[in-house]
Amino acid sequence: MHTLFVRHGTTEWNEVGRIQGWAPVGLSDRGREEAERVADALAERHAVDAVVASDLARTVETAEPIAAAAGVEVETDPRLRERDFGVFQGLSSGDFFERFPAFDLLENGRDAAERAPESGECWLAVRERVLEAAADLRARDGTVVAVTHVNPIRLLVGEHRDRSVVQSLTELSADNCSVTAVDGEGDVLRADDRSYK
Repeated sequence: MHTLFVRHGTTEWNEVGRIQGWAPVGLSDRGREEAERVADALAERHAVDAVVASDLARTVETAEPIAAAAGVEVETDPRLRERDFGVFQGLSSGDFFERFPAFDLLENGRDAAERAPESGECWLAVRERVLEAAADLRARDGTVVAVTHVNPIRLLVGEHRDRSVVQSLTELSADNCSVTAVDGEGDVLRADDRSYK
């Protein structure tokens, strides 16, 4: 039993460096190509029993070809969503911490992780819901592909490598359409595996 966490394909906002959060941003042409390639690679390497995605547009679009290749329907779970960045959604990520230094994890550590933007959520709340969703996925039979976002994957891998929230979010990575494999005990077997792309 494995859970294969796939980060969604590239979006136009990824390409221009905008904070996506819960925005209904779909995949770019490049992202759709990535999703098709990861779907083919997953079908070749694994007998996929279920595909579960965050219910945001970019993850559902990534999950659809994966589910089609596996012969299953896409299920959605909002606990796999990216952080709700609230009023910061849509802003440029390039100068974000210069404009809003209180949210800089490298400068303010856990204080920044506990801080929620207006109408958004803090990193600790994101980690709690993501870990809860991951535990439920591990309890299922067979191989489950979970299509999610970069920060939920960072938090999940960091938790199983005994890293703090701050370390998880600042030291770990997950490229678009990379695969992170977690076994039935919750151990991370491979992280940010780009060979599926």
